[in-house]
Amino acid sequence: MTAHRATQQRLDPLGTLAAWPLSPAIASIVLCYSVIATVLQQDQIRNPLMATLAVLAMAAAAATLVIGTQPARSPFGRRIHLIMAGFALLGYVCEQLSRWGDNLLVQDDFGPVCIGFLLLALAPYRPWREIALSGAVASIVAILITLPQAGSYEVHVPVAVYAIVSVTQILAPTAAGAAYSRRIVRSILAWQTDARRAIVARTEEARGQMARAVVEQQVSALKSGVIPFLAELLERGTVTALDVAQAGQLAAEVRRTLVAEIDRTWLDSVATRERAALAERGTPGLLVVADPEHRATAFRAEQRAATAALIGALCAAPGFDPHSLVVQITGSSTPTPPRPAPATLTAPRPTLIKTAPPTSVPVDTITIQAALDLPPRKVRALLRPYLGVIRVVFANVRVTVRRPSLTIEFDGARDPHQVGPPREALATPATPAGVRAKQPPRQVR
Repeated sequence: MTAHRATQQRLDPLGTLAAWPLSPAIASIVLCYSVIATVLQQDQIRNPLMATLAVLAMAAAAATLVIGTQPARSPFGRRIHLIMAGFALLGYVCEQLSRWGDNLLVQDDFGPVCIGFLLLALAPYRPWREIALSGAVASIVAILITLPQAGSYEVHVPVAVYAIVSVTQILAPTAAGAAYSRRIVRSILAWQTDARRAIVARTEEARGQMARAVVEQQVSALKSGVIPFLAELLERGTVTALDVAQAGQLAAEVRRTLVAEIDRTWLDSVATRERAALAERGTPGLLVVADPEHRATAFRAEQRAATAALIGALCAAPGFDPHSLVVQITGSSTPTPPRPAPATLTAPRPTLIKTAPPTSVPVDTITIQAALDLPPRKVRALLRPYLGVIRVVFANVRVTVRRPSLTIEFDGARDPHQVGPPREALATPATPAGVRAKQPPRQVR
């Protein structure tokens, strides 16, 4: 994600979830202020129908804000942003048309104030450039509506003052929201950069320790069977048929250990961790991980963290069946629209347009199945914060609750220019490259 398109919601989903109550609060202020202003200034209203439409449009804008910022509908996209801004501008225009010619003051119009507050509420959800652009467009509309009514105002000042007063009510909250969005995004990006540098430094420091730990682990594994067997052969100085059979058995065990370590992904580590946690609580369980193409290795850091947190929440939930959790990752390719071919220096051909062949975007589909003996409402309430984060870092989140069955599906699209075919297992003397077949779902016991 580029810096100019980044938002707090995408960079810090949990922080945005904590700030969500501000959206209903601002929506309530907008709705109440528009209703109160309409009632108190009804002597200035010439067209009651337009006044009613103005209040309804502002109510629609406030409702759009509340619905669009709900964790269950995250992330807050550009389309919902335009819908909300469109309703707000429509309400402002209807308000001015309802009192055209009898509007006594500029500063008591509810339209500019409501627009400013609504744009302020978008600070955690939209890029600061879009917030500022929306405020600029709304300010231009306010100027075009305010200046023709200069003759009806009871306070006689230069025409520019009317425009400044009207625009200030929009630009002040908008500037505050844009400044907050810009600042918080830069702070989060800077923190992420520092964190990555620290991780790299710690990784370099710990590389030697990790290598020694791996060697010690392998040596300890060999000491339990291979080394005593070889020592016994050296002492006897002869090899029997029984020794040959035992050597084959030990070699098979070593191969299985190596293949298991090669096949192990971060998702297997999560399953092992949760299995240990279940065992500590006295409810040992069976966790099934089905990722034959190792697609989990292509997940980004935030996707791994969100998936691991969701699995942990399911395993720790009341009424969870420890033998029911299944995590499956499958893949598909979605064709993308053709893009124009790069320009060449040859003579142009007016009748021919060359396009590049359609590309395919790798899509990983994650399916999590579990059994929770809870009412559907409690299940959704329990998973609401986790699904709010999942919806930010993944796409097409689907949740199906049929007590006690729970199915969660979500997709993760990858950049086709950065991601190649699914990773295959590394070659070993026991499993040469190109020989390893796709495996069935693995069970972590």
